Amino acid sequence: MYKAVIFDLDGTLLDTLEDLALSFNYVLYMYGKTPRKTEEYKYLVGEGTNALLMKILPDFNEEEIEQARKIFEKYYEKQFDKNTRLYTDINKVLTFFQARGYKLAVLSNKPNNFTKKCALKYLRAWNFDVVYGIREGIARKPDAAGVVEILKELHVDAHECIFIGDTKIDMLTAKNSNMDSIGVLWGFRDELELREHGAKYIVEHPKDIIKLISRLQN
Repeated sequence: MYKAVIFDLDGTLLDTLEDLALSFNYVLYMYGKTPRKTEEYKYLVGEGTNALLMKILPDFNEEEIEQARKIFEKYYEKQFDKNTRLYTDINKVLTFFQARGYKLAVLSNKPNNFTKKCALKYLRAWNFDVVYGIREGIARKPDAAGVVEILKELHVDAHECIFIGDTKIDMLTAKNSNMDSIGVLWGFRDELELREHGAKYIVEHPKDIIKLISRLQN
């Protein structure tokens, strides 16, 4: 029986795509590069800021990527909440879990400070026990390190927790952590990617999570 839920953030709880695209395109603009279409970023996000910058600035060395990251973060600091929103009916999903006493957590490959800013802005109506993004010294998803830390803080075992996300990174994170996973189709990737990387369950709409968990727990 599940006692806790770990959510991915971008593409799962929050539609952050437009603000991310505008911010990364600002970096490209600053370096005289051609901006990418917003939809392209669906397949670029997920592995962290530096990883994405290396994809859109492939000729940059490590030092240049670090400088580009600073440009991104300065711009995203002002941009992160201009277009970002909770996905439709995610509020009902979070209320469902909270009302039934589930422990709630977020594990994102977004920088830790921005993960917490987004949680404070958009998720403060619910009691999240743990909210983590990328932090120094903790390997990012799909490594299990972040999940292991969260499980300890929640005082639950892996089999008592389910991971919900929208990309292969999330499905692999669950797999590496010996957890069940739910892949969601309203985010940044498609069903094939989720199934190929180990999603135990696939849902098309947020309300489907409520139906699934209600069925599994009865």
